[in-house]
Amino acid sequence: MKKGFMKKIAMFLALMISVYSCSQDNVVEEPEEKENKEDPKDPDPDPDPDPEPLTWKTIPVPANAGDGKKWEFQDDISDDFEYEFAGENSLSEFGGGKWTNFYHNSWNGPGPTIWRHENVTVSDGNLKLLTTRVNGETKSYGGSNGTLTDKATRLGCITSTKRVVYPVFVEARVKVANAFFASDIWMLSPDDTQEIDILETYGAQNPRNDQQWFSERFHISHHVFIRDPFTDYQPKDASTWQKIDGYPYTSSDWVRIGVYWKSPIDLEYYLNGELIKVMDNLDNVGSKDGIDPLGYTSASAPPNTSDRTGLSKEMDIIINAEVQNWNAEAGRMPTDEEIANFPEDHTLNVDWIRIFKPVDEN
Repeated sequence: MKKGFMKKIAMFLALMISVYSCSQDNVVEEPEEKENKEDPKDPDPDPDPDPEPLTWKTIPVPANAGDGKKWEFQDDISDDFEYEFAGENSLSEFGGGKWTNFYHNSWNGPGPTIWRHENVTVSDGNLKLLTTRVNGETKSYGGSNGTLTDKATRLGCITSTKRVVYPVFVEARVKVANAFFASDIWMLSPDDTQEIDILETYGAQNPRNDQQWFSERFHISHHVFIRDPFTDYQPKDASTWQKIDGYPYTSSDWVRIGVYWKSPIDLEYYLNGELIKVMDNLDNVGSKDGIDPLGYTSASAPPNTSDRTGLSKEMDIIINAEVQNWNAEAGRMPTDEEIANFPEDHTLNVDWIRIFKPVDEN
């Protein structure tokens, strides 16, 4: 009986060992945790946290270059003013020969303005057009009722040494002067008969002499002229005076402002990359009747207007400050105290000006 009992114990142990062995064979091991391995199907989990910042060259041109076209930067005339140019007291080229420190002919400015070579400087990465006044210096100019004489205001003016012609996009980053004169960026044909005003703005943050309305609005327009006898057409609708959100005054902050001179009858104006004014054939404003309704770009004066060309001539780029006749006559000009005590307010600053042409993509 003892022998049989021991046999049963042996058989039971053998059965238990077999069951345990089978259960061990069926154990599923947990996989090791992945370390720093990314699913190749997942998007990049760590994009570049510091993308290359945009520069004056790479800020996207807001205008459309056209089907099959791209914008080509014009290095030979664009300028970031990253150099030094002290005021010279004679006619001089600067910026690697891109500019002269005066107007494009011998005229020294409108109203009581006297453009001076030495009032043009470049420093701290900006073009700076300065304001000065010499005690006792006066200038006479035409007013609405005859000749007027006022204190002369010395200001700066520069002209490009190379000209541009459509199609072309011209844009500048500018800080309008907080002063009783116009801060201007414009283009003008060599014969003074066709003009595109990119910026013509009065920045004084001062309500005297009804200045406030003008100081709140950016003026953008164009002119066509007959020089003899002098006749001028300029559109004067509400769209030529633009009040922009974020600019209680036009001199409140830096602004990017530009124009796409698309064709002789097509102009598009941009401010801080936003389209603010269009003159094109879609609304007939940009037809030759909109650009030149009186036929001043024809070979002869009205009524022969059949050969009008629109804004078709190559133009100089001009940047200047000026006290204009009509503002001076209304008393809107700097005082001696303002010029002496607030020189930075009376400085027109330009950070850069850039020019692009549309070219074929291929």
